[in-house]
Amino acid sequence: MGAPDTLRALVDALLPARSTDPRGPPYPAASAVGLDQEIAEIVGGLSRGEQRDFARLLSTLDSPLANLLLTGRPVRLARLDSSARERYLRGWAASRLAAKRKGFYAIKRLAAGLYYSGPLAGGPNPLWSRIHYDLPTAPSVPLDPLDGLSPVRPDHDVEAKVDVCVIGSGAGGGVIADRLVRVGYTTAVLEAGGWFAHRSYPRVERDARDQLFAGRGLLTTQDGAIGLLAGATVGGGTAINWMTCLPPRPEARTEWARDGAMEGIDGPDFDRQLQMVADRIHVSTMESDVNANNDSLRRGCVALGFHQGTDWDVIPRNAVGCESRCGFCAFGCPYAARQSGPVTFLLDALHGGARLYSSTRADYVEVEQGRATGVRATFRDGKVTRQVHFHARAVVVAAGALQTPALLLRSGIRHAGVGAGLRLDPTTALAGEFPTPVRTWVGPPQTIGVYRFQTSDADAHGPWIEVAPAHPGLSAIALPWAGAEDFRRLMERSEYVATPIVLVRDVGEGRVTIDSEGRPRFDYALTRRDRQNLVRGVVETARILRAGGANRLLSLQTPYAEVGDGSGPLSEGELDRFIAQVERIGIRDNATALFSAHPIGSARAGRDPRTSATRPSGEIHGVEGLWVGDGSLLPSAPGANPMMSILAVAQRTADQLLVKLGAS
Repeated sequence: MGAPDTLRALVDALLPARSTDPRGPPYPAASAVGLDQEIAEIVGGLSRGEQRDFARLLSTLDSPLANLLLTGRPVRLARLDSSARERYLRGWAASRLAAKRKGFYAIKRLAAGLYYSGPLAGGPNPLWSRIHYDLPTAPSVPLDPLDGLSPVRPDHDVEAKVDVCVIGSGAGGGVIADRLVRVGYTTAVLEAGGWFAHRSYPRVERDARDQLFAGRGLLTTQDGAIGLLAGATVGGGTAINWMTCLPPRPEARTEWARDGAMEGIDGPDFDRQLQMVADRIHVSTMESDVNANNDSLRRGCVALGFHQGTDWDVIPRNAVGCESRCGFCAFGCPYAARQSGPVTFLLDALHGGARLYSSTRADYVEVEQGRATGVRATFRDGKVTRQVHFHARAVVVAAGALQTPALLLRSGIRHAGVGAGLRLDPTTALAGEFPTPVRTWVGPPQTIGVYRFQTSDADAHGPWIEVAPAHPGLSAIALPWAGAEDFRRLMERSEYVATPIVLVRDVGEGRVTIDSEGRPRFDYALTRRDRQNLVRGVVETARILRAGGANRLLSLQTPYAEVGDGSGPLSEGELDRFIAQVERIGIRDNATALFSAHPIGSARAGRDPRTSATRPSGEIHGVEGLWVGDGSLLPSAPGANPMMSILAVAQRTADQLLVKLGAS
């Protein structure tokens, strides 16, 4: 017995074979399609600490002594029969011990997400035909805005001078690079992720997560409780987000002005910045088509008498010519209809002469005598590795709230404010089944938002509700596992399930640090208040779904709450029992599906370097010429999907930077 046997037994207990089924092709066991080997390869690319944790998990599962202490029985997982393995894993999933839940959830999320998000062993995934999930056809893009443009691919080590080096090509980096080249400053943009022409974006969920998301879409907080989604491609989050374009809440802007001393951010000057970026990325509701997933919220709100424009509304999006053709928006737009950075600000910067280096990770910023003087980076593409060194008058770090503080820490910028203040908009979801197909993967991702409950807690810390475009892999990550056949049942019903999500503007905060290899670590714990607001959001979502016609509800808790048999409408009594169950179970770490696509605030602005990373302008405390140009700068969460906030704050930072460059 050993780690390979234990891992094989583990994935097969979670995802065993089903050889005969009249509804579709057979399901192969996870190990039969090499899932255990794929997981081992993924783990091999993690940090040394994460590899040790995974090895310790497998060792525990294989140790009679450890299992005697944990379960009262001296067993080895690999030697148990299939039914005993399943009972063993159910015990870990629902355990009172946080460490056991963490271990179970880590492997379940990884194995299930991989199994259902792509073809298996070269053949079609057996789930897909059952739920009528089709991969998008090859796109026809007569004119790609990126045609004729490409990043620099160095054929030797690079040593060069520029006025400004911008690290990160997402919302903040693209805006700032554009502003710089417009007034004649030579600018290099470094992006750790890869470059894709629009027609070359991957068309399979598993491939897209591997190639477009930070950490292959597998990043989590240090305790494993919250999955973290962030872009790692040219355009950053603007290339893969759900295209929701909302301004920050006024409560947040008041906090930014007060706590971050960001002058004017709560007034008309910032209103103009928001309007400028909205105009450039073509924000409107013209293409906010309401698909069945979003309509589950709209119908429920209307049935409950909620008022459009205050309680709920149609969400503006940055789309032109989308035509709701594919629903694969979360994995890069093949039609160039999404008005992402590579179609707007970043594209403008490239036309203006900015040099883009993709697949180029910034290792550290050079600081001499209290001034940033350049950037050391490494270009990696396949087996090709080049060293990239830029000397610069100024450096802008716009790598996102998960990576910006890590880069600053690797660069020796270690005052207490660096890495502090991480906000996540922690998010959970509820599954509502309807009598007709919903197919959450078809059509625009988010077009209806429910805001009625945000002010149920002071300063808009209450929940708001949207929907998630749940492709099979994301559904498999989120849905609770209470046994192999039960889990397969939930997956096979997913065609009829709407997937509203509940978000809260968190009052709690975390911290970004780095490990011995310089990789970021994300420490974050939900506060009691945030947990209560998440539960409140799930409860209100249940009421909306029931009013909208859902005939079954399922929470994403372990153990999960479920009501309705799918045969008819839910009664008031059934809804009340479901709500009571949800409230009794509550939000437990690694026993509730939690994720974040809105990391923010980890290098926040303020006057005091003991509590903030930058001055109110965005320039790092104590270091001239080193700026933060992304959402890390915000002192608190915006209370809305953050792209518009980041774009506008980047405009503000660019103004301050240009004044400083002109003065010098």
